[in-house]
Amino acid sequence: MRKLVKMFENGNVMVTGEKGSGKDVLFGNVIARIGRDYVSNMDYTQDEKYHPLDFGKLTVGYNNYKNFINGNIKKYDYPYPDGWHIYISDAGNYLPAQYCGELDRDYKYLPTLFSLIRQLGECQIHTNAQAYERVWNKLREQSSDKFIRCDKCRVFFGKIVVATYYLYDKASSCQDRVKPCRVSLPLFANRDQRLQVQMYRDKFYNTYGTVEKRFYVCINKSKHDSRLFKKMLSQGT
Repeated sequence: MRKLVKMFENGNVMVTGEKGSGKDVLFGNVIARIGRDYVSNMDYTQDEKYHPLDFGKLTVGYNNYKNFINGNIKKYDYPYPDGWHIYISDAGNYLPAQYCGELDRDYKYLPTLFSLIRQLGECQIHTNAQAYERVWNKLREQSSDKFIRCDKCRVFFGKIVVATYYLYDKASSCQDRVKPCRVSLPLFANRDQRLQVQMYRDKFYNTYGTVEKRFYVCINKSKHDSRLFKKMLSQGT
């Protein structure tokens, strides 16, 4: 779990996976172990560290590329203290790829926020969705350094999480659900066989980047509501 926490601390992470594969369980347990306040549309801790996501506070003063080109910068003070990461669960429902044109038109300032988030708040933006391609391309391009595809997640006795996932550094490999390179050396490989295997591994890496299957086991500290959207829709605003 420590390696996962470090990954979330050091860069923007996009998590994908089918329903029930453990995307929010992963978010919640990473947040609990980071231990700082955070901003999210999902309450993972049920305490004062949670701050509801409000896109109205993330306008960057409605500055976009034109403001930077023309030197006409509108004043904007980032509203959160340094180090509060932003987590967007089910990002495809908030920033859906099928409405990229409308998002480009109506929220053209958000890509500025995505690209400057580290400078503004010394933090990262992390997202999860069932599939990589379901999220607005501007968010995918500006806010994704590492990609995790959750595979399986089981919680035993209500508190012990056992989960497997795939780690990628190329978006296309995550989108295509590429499996790790499985070629191995024969037990008594000669020089030519070793060379062939190395060439195959190099070709795989150059094509697909890093692809690793990993697992983690931890005490479950996530307290998220797995049916949050049912509650949101039934209550309205």
